[in-house]
Amino acid sequence: MKRVSVILPTRNNEDHIANLIDSIFSQSFRSEIEVLVMDSSDDRTPEIAEMCSQNRDVRVVRVEPEDYNYGGTRNLGASMTDGDILVFISADVKVKDKNWLTKLVRNLEDPLVAGVFGRQIPKEDAPPMEEFFIRYIYPDRRREFWLRGSKKIADLFFSNTNSAIKREVWEKIPLPEMLKSEDQEWAKRVLLAGYKIVYEPEAIVYHSHHYALKEVFKEYFDSGATLPHVYSDDRVRPPSFFVRGLNYEANLLKYFLEKGYFKHVPYSLVYDLMKFLGYFLGTKYKYMPVWMRKALCKKSNHWDKYLDAVPVDVKGCKTGV
Repeated sequence: MKRVSVILPTRNNEDHIANLIDSIFSQSFRSEIEVLVMDSSDDRTPEIAEMCSQNRDVRVVRVEPEDYNYGGTRNLGASMTDGDILVFISADVKVKDKNWLTKLVRNLEDPLVAGVFGRQIPKEDAPPMEEFFIRYIYPDRRREFWLRGSKKIADLFFSNTNSAIKREVWEKIPLPEMLKSEDQEWAKRVLLAGYKIVYEPEAIVYHSHHYALKEVFKEYFDSGATLPHVYSDDRVRPPSFFVRGLNYEANLLKYFLEKGYFKHVPYSLVYDLMKFLGYFLGTKYKYMPVWMRKALCKKSNHWDKYLDAVPVDVKGCKTGV
């Protein structure tokens, strides 16, 4: 059986890190599992994770907050492990059941599949906007993404919140170091290399956020600064972008009416307006001075190390094509 390496970035997750590690080692998956915690916390997260290492292959590595990068930190973690399969998971998720890992990695038996990502379901306390967003983005039907000779990236999606990739593919195509959207850029690269990506709805984790308006603006600023590099079609440009946005809002309002969330409608409109505004301004980051980029984006210290949201990689090529 193939060995699995779980790369787990953490940042102040002391309340649930022990439960997450316990759930990983309680899986029905019959193979060796190691967990590498890449910790940037200033709470007791690393100490609690260390306590979980008794009779288990758990290691904790310190990553200074200013050095954390979505793709770079995961690449570092992958280089420090030896599993045939690399599992990336966020520290704020809750694994649904003991078959999560089996259902996730079984898709990698196909020699053409480079990576697989699982379904996310909103937590019980998720705000209505997040509840709809998660259910809208992560449906209950399985999908395969494959270019099949075409060079057009259509409806591509991938998430390292709940994913697994083959080490042999990662060694050829590591995760790019970007401000955000490194998982989707990686997926695009492997598709262009001739591999497939699978969305597995039976590999479920509970995951959602409680963003304030300022926080959701910053999240989408970072997305706006990076996603246009990922997609070369009209998905991220008007008028298609506006049409997709209006369709999303129509589905959200329908969902709210069905659920009886009437009182949340005004706030949800403001919430999504902040998303749109953040995304739009993010697409214009190149016209902004560095101090403004730092003020508007979530990961402000990115600009202390990189001059662009999508830096030139080690091969001298832009990560976007």
